[in-house]
Amino acid sequence: MAVNLTPMYHEADERYRAAKTPEDKLAALEDMWRELPKHKASEKLQAELKKKLSAARKAIQKGGKKGTSQVDPFYIPKTGAGQIVLIGTPNVGKSSIVGGLSKAHVKITDFPYGTPSPLPGSVSYEDIQIQVIDTPPVTAEHVPPGFPGLWRSADALIVVADVSSDTVLEDIETCLNHLAERNIELVDGPRQLPQEPGGALKVPGLVFANKIDFAGATDNLEMVRELFGARVRIEPISASDPESMARLPELFFNLIRVIRIYAKPPGHKPDLEEPFVLSAGSDVHELARKVYRGHDRKIRSARGWGDDLADGQNIHLDHVLHDGDIVELHAD
Repeated sequence: MAVNLTPMYHEADERYRAAKTPEDKLAALEDMWRELPKHKASEKLQAELKKKLSAARKAIQKGGKKGTSQVDPFYIPKTGAGQIVLIGTPNVGKSSIVGGLSKAHVKITDFPYGTPSPLPGSVSYEDIQIQVIDTPPVTAEHVPPGFPGLWRSADALIVVADVSSDTVLEDIETCLNHLAERNIELVDGPRQLPQEPGGALKVPGLVFANKIDFAGATDNLEMVRELFGARVRIEPISASDPESMARLPELFFNLIRVIRIYAKPPGHKPDLEEPFVLSAGSDVHELARKVYRGHDRKIRSARGWGDDLADGQNIHLDHVLHDGDIVELHAD
């Protein structure tokens, strides 16, 4: 079966080969991914493009020139099941959220600019860890250098706003405008590469209306929903309320849109301690690539256990998996 690459794909490929900067390479790769037919014959090419896209995003984050000692403080290697980046103006509570959910040594202050550089924390959700990053504040006039690269590579973005503040509408607008200026759109759905040259990168995201338990917050929340509710999901929270904070790990898990699959070696019990983490919508082929770490292995058959499966049911290699499924692979 032929891949049948389109002329637009070849044009983007030529731009990628001629690109001189990581930004140009990433833009061309995103166009190549959009134009690539998604079927079995293109699986190898899809895997190669994913690796190149990941490398280009990392190059943008790292910044600097190869061979120099320049270090970009906004380059945060991804760990765990996914990476979530918090965005906000000064003193909205980003550090309180990360500090309250992780062991990160955040600096919580009552004055602006208490966070000088990005600081990752690891948040537990059942049997996985999710990376949540506290970041320096943005203002209408200033975005710290290197920040946009972190935005574009994150698995999800959350705008944090102080809903008790008189400037909450302006603060949210500031953050959304900075994202829009860099062709990034927050969506209540899966991550999508630009659908046309110069189009927006759609990233799972929402707005935390923080400090909902402060005076004046309820009235302000109604205005926030009226002005921004059609553009982005609004989630009222309080970083000072343990009950409010307790529901955030599950919210983070749903936001990054991943599934946990448990491998069962033939003849053995399944490993229920360390799941394989895949993107939502992945099939048995994707699991096999994860299990065998990219090495080509011919999968002869697979069996599955799950809510929509009979125990030990034989499943096709293109069977779409669901969170919590157990899979037994039989490979040559």
